[in-house]
Amino acid sequence: MKKKKQKQSQRKQTEQQVRSAQKQQTGQQARSAQKQQTGQQARSAQKQQTGQQARSAQKQQTEQQARSVQKQQTGQRKQTLRQSEAQMPQRQKRDWRAYLYNCPYLILITLTTLAVMFISDEIGISAAVRDTQMFVSRSYAKMPGEQEMLEAGSHSSMLEENGKTSDIENLNKTGDEDEVKNGKDAADIGNTDGIQTSVAASIGDGSEAESFDEESKVQAGNAGIRKDNSDDLQNDDRHQSEHSGLKNGVETEDIPKGVTDFEFYEPLQIESRYYKDAGKVALTTVYPYTKENTSYFDDAAFLGDSRTLGISDYAGLENTDFYCDSGMTIFRILEDEVTYQKTGSKVRMTEVLQTKQYGKIYIMLGMNELGYGDTEMYLEQYQQVLQQIREWQPEAVIYIMANLHVSREKNNMETEFNNININDKNAASASLANGTDVFYLDVNPVFTDEEGYLKSELTFDGVHLYAKHYDAWREFLLEHAVELPKNQISEAEQRTDTGSGIGKAAQENP
Repeated sequence: MKKKKQKQSQRKQTEQQVRSAQKQQTGQQARSAQKQQTGQQARSAQKQQTGQQARSAQKQQTEQQARSVQKQQTGQRKQTLRQSEAQMPQRQKRDWRAYLYNCPYLILITLTTLAVMFISDEIGISAAVRDTQMFVSRSYAKMPGEQEMLEAGSHSSMLEENGKTSDIENLNKTGDEDEVKNGKDAADIGNTDGIQTSVAASIGDGSEAESFDEESKVQAGNAGIRKDNSDDLQNDDRHQSEHSGLKNGVETEDIPKGVTDFEFYEPLQIESRYYKDAGKVALTTVYPYTKENTSYFDDAAFLGDSRTLGISDYAGLENTDFYCDSGMTIFRILEDEVTYQKTGSKVRMTEVLQTKQYGKIYIMLGMNELGYGDTEMYLEQYQQVLQQIREWQPEAVIYIMANLHVSREKNNMETEFNNININDKNAASASLANGTDVFYLDVNPVFTDEEGYLKSELTFDGVHLYAKHYDAWREFLLEHAVELPKNQISEAEQRTDTGSGIGKAAQENP
């Protein structure tokens, strides 16, 4: 029995030792595996961190090198440009002599050109003298006491150069000197080759000629008053009337004409290839506006950038179509896709404006163009966009909305982001307003201080308004509403067909 108990005790002891050994071995293996795993994870994390740091350092180094290379290239280009400008007079002089020496044909061409200029009546000196006489006669005709003195000489010279029209012959035959005087401008223009105006056309009709005579008499007694014709607006910046709906000093009853005035000041010298100081601030087109309610915008479309997006979000115009995006420019509005704010989908304005007709179209673009191109490019593109929209939307009233100024803190004269540049762009776009179906609206007086800066308490970033202030913008637009008479809509369609209107307004408002 004892032996049996001893064996059992030994067996238990052996089993305990085996289990203890197994347990120790298992624990060691687990610790070893965990240690290896932890080491691998640490090495992997360290490797990833090292790689990221290396890539980041390499990226920074590459960017620094790129900026350095770009800076060097810019400096080299400027230096090359300065050297070229310094050498240009000498090089031009040398090239001129070389061409003259090596190409005797130039002498022959020059002599031939001079001969043609002396002989030709169409493109030569005679034509230049005739055009100069016309210009001088028109200028002095606006001055009291000078009109009668210039009429006889200018009128007779034009008759000798171009021949008498049937109307002028009749006037000369009857010897009616008063009618000849009143019809001087029309005779001059009508007898000049290649020039046709609405005044020349009006002489052919008896009743219209009589009306023109009366207007000419009024104009002679009111020198300096702005002269408007329905097909040819005269928007001279420094001779614009302060009253709307005036034609040669006489109030028109059928169709009112708006006038876009400017406030002039002494411009600063700006050294920038993007803009200049225009020396003038465009004002809202003077016109007999009506005050409307928000239903006026039910058939309106707004085209613009982030500020137009603010009107869409906060002005409460739920039934209005807004096509706008942050960063949108006048160069991209008809080229790229634009967000239609009602649905959030991207659309192309070239398709929208040809499929849906609007009664009003509001455009505000120019902030993102401050550092792109120059003002001349901006104006040219703006004019092309307006002409294209007018072709697709012949009955719509087009409103050119001024770009809102920035705050004093945001105004930076060391860059292109400043109010002088904004005014330059605004004055350019305002020159496209013809006062009949295209109007310029300047909301800046509502939100700016006496110095023209956007009031700091109205903006959160110096550029965009707080949401609660867009109601004032909406009210400004409602107070400057235009309803075109039917006969004026018909004239707008005719201007679309003939390609005039907007283009003339731009040419006559430099």
